[in-house]
Amino acid sequence: MTTSNLKIKVASKNGRSYLMDSYVSVPFRITNIGQTKDDNCLYMMLGSSSPGLLDTDHHEIIIDIEEHGKFQLQTQSYQRLYNMNEGSSQITRVTLADNSAFCYVPRPVVPQENSIFKNYNIFNLGENCKLIFSEIITCGRKNSELFTYGRKMFGEIFKFTYFQNMTEIYFRDKLILKDQIILEPQLIPVNTVTQLEQYTHQATLVYINTGLSLACDFIEKIFLLLEKEKDVSFGISETDANGLVLRVLGNGGEQLFNCFQKIQDLLWDQE
Repeated sequence: MTTSNLKIKVASKNGRSYLMDSYVSVPFRITNIGQTKDDNCLYMMLGSSSPGLLDTDHHEIIIDIEEHGKFQLQTQSYQRLYNMNEGSSQITRVTLADNSAFCYVPRPVVPQENSIFKNYNIFNLGENCKLIFSEIITCGRKNSELFTYGRKMFGEIFKFTYFQNMTEIYFRDKLILKDQIILEPQLIPVNTVTQLEQYTHQATLVYINTGLSLACDFIEKIFLLLEKEKDVSFGISETDANGLVLRVLGNGGEQLFNCFQKIQDLLWDQE
């Protein structure tokens, strides 16, 4: 197993968030992209020197945000999962101290043929915290030109072996939301009424606020934003823990990512 680590610690001083400490191993790299921003937030871009996750790769990401820290992490490119025998995995642990905020709306994941992937996201929030987190799962290399045994083929849809994504969100060490997605398209067809119907992409966005701002106030605004989009289906659920979960089905990763960026801006700018 090849293990790669990324550790980030964010703090706040004199009303401005900054990178207090970090540790990065290959293939990760991080870049500060918030030089032109005038708010109390640290903006960083997560990049990689690798084309994606290979067989037996394991990524571990640990993020700690101290009190009053605000951190928005972005990704540089799609995360690709390649042909595998044993599989790859990633675990992300994020801890938010009281009065802090974290936003992570990454670009889509592309599970290619025979890929096996297990992903775990664990968030622990303090008082008066804001969390925005999303994931977009594609069907594979849908629009690519592929060459198989000397023949040109177009597209690769649901050829991966196994995809699992589990998210747990805690408030003061108490579990308040758990979400799990498991896809095994070679065993269970995904183009059914109870799965993805005729769509090829699925996306989830989670917003949790442990402060006074009511998450339900954003439901209508998000609905109005998404109803303008073509060829998507979506639903919004309010959680017991002052939050919401948005599910979207579509046929394009870039379209869903652009939608989530608009929603991210709506939720992030609201104090």
